[in-house]
Amino acid sequence: MFTGFLSKKGRMRVLAGFLLISAFFMAWQSSGAQGVQPAEPWFTVTISTPKSVITVGTNVKLKVVLTNNTDKDIRYGVGGPGRGGPVFDLDVCDSEGKPVSETPRGLTLHGKDPRPWSGSIFSTAAHPGDKIEEELVLNEEYDLRKPGKYTVQLRERNPKFQAIKSNTVTFTLVPDDKSR
Repeated sequence: MFTGFLSKKGRMRVLAGFLLISAFFMAWQSSGAQGVQPAEPWFTVTISTPKSVITVGTNVKLKVVLTNNTDKDIRYGVGGPGRGGPVFDLDVCDSEGKPVSETPRGLTLHGKDPRPWSGSIFSTAAHPGDKIEEELVLNEEYDLRKPGKYTVQLRERNPKFQAIKSNTVTFTLVPDDKSR
């Protein structure tokens, strides 16, 4: 389907990254949180882009860093469809604050593709203080073909834990000089 965007190895790497992040959130939700938000979040999420001005048509990279703030291991599963269920959302908005449309690949990664999935799931742990770093390519998930200013924020999907949010990142897409 999107064989021109990424090699099979690249697609699997992106999928594994999304699953790692979502599994971290699922483990956090299921590891004793009964609707009570701890005084300090069990984890923090920070996002960043390497550049604030990006040419339309080039990859819009987003670095995601999750940090285990507890004194215990947090177990999480790796593998599964999309982002593993998904338990967090990326809010990508245009300059008017309107959500940006998802690409067909984004629908799959966000667990909105109705086609069946097959594969394996395994468990691993984030140790106290561990940082899990992943790089997302936003234009693979969202329609970022128009020049303009965009914002992105990662937030917990479960309404009980919506206080867990990343910082907000702003970037500007500019036209390619060759197209002028």
